[in-house]
Amino acid sequence: MSVSVRIKQKSLFKKKLNINEIIEWTGLSYGVCDESYRLREGEMAEHTLLYNKNRLARGIDVSLDGTDVVLLLSLPTSPAEIREFYGVIDRICGKLKVKTYIREEEQVSLNDKDKFIEYDERGSMAGLEDIQEKIETDEYKRLEIFGVLNPISLGLAEVKEIGGSLAAFEDYLHRIQSLDVYYAAPRVYRIGEKLVGIYAVGADIPSVVPDKPYIVLNQIQGIEEWYVMVKDGKTVRYEDFINNAGEKQYYDANHVIVTLSDDNIEDMVERFYAEI
Repeated sequence: MSVSVRIKQKSLFKKKLNINEIIEWTGLSYGVCDESYRLREGEMAEHTLLYNKNRLARGIDVSLDGTDVVLLLSLPTSPAEIREFYGVIDRICGKLKVKTYIREEEQVSLNDKDKFIEYDERGSMAGLEDIQEKIETDEYKRLEIFGVLNPISLGLAEVKEIGGSLAAFEDYLHRIQSLDVYYAAPRVYRIGEKLVGIYAVGADIPSVVPDKPYIVLNQIQGIEEWYVMVKDGKTVRYEDFINNAGEKQYYDANHVIVTLSDDNIEDMVERFYAEI
């Protein structure tokens, strides 16, 4: 679920825009998602995510379509990000000297901002309620949403923490994405006739890893073996890694945080080294 906005220039001779100047107008931080939906901060591409680093949520997608500026806001999101979204619209419209824009295929006025903020907060609330119902009725064990920095798996613990409150959802999104951790994601290789997925972790780096390895959105299927590269290109099977990683901290409904010392890694390699 998302809200789409298109800002069109009104002048006869429309200015050719570039993504760099649009981002500068917003005054926000920015980055680009990699193939695992982790943010590469400070990069720009055809689709770039804008965000307030002091209130992390889900990010505002900005792109150019000819001379038009296109913005997308994913729902549910935080009230702060909804307000930021319409602030971005105000700033871009101001630079382009226009007072109207297209929201969900309808031309609307900048003066209607408060009304649309209310609409999107209601839409976010409905999205939260839907997630809560699906988790509490056991229709799904967990649901994955995309935070601006990385994917987040929502399960029963998250639903209880959020408690059906948009304010609590806002706090949760910022808290989980403010942790000083490395969010690990696999690379997939074809080795011989099989596909192999490989994560990588380092010594003394709190690393977010899944309980069971997977590819986001099942973009690649048919992976037969999973490994973790732990040191000097040496790998262990994922099952051996996760079962022997020592104390784990809860991250979300599908991930834990592990921190391995050099000694832990040496021991793991000695006991479980597996050549791919």
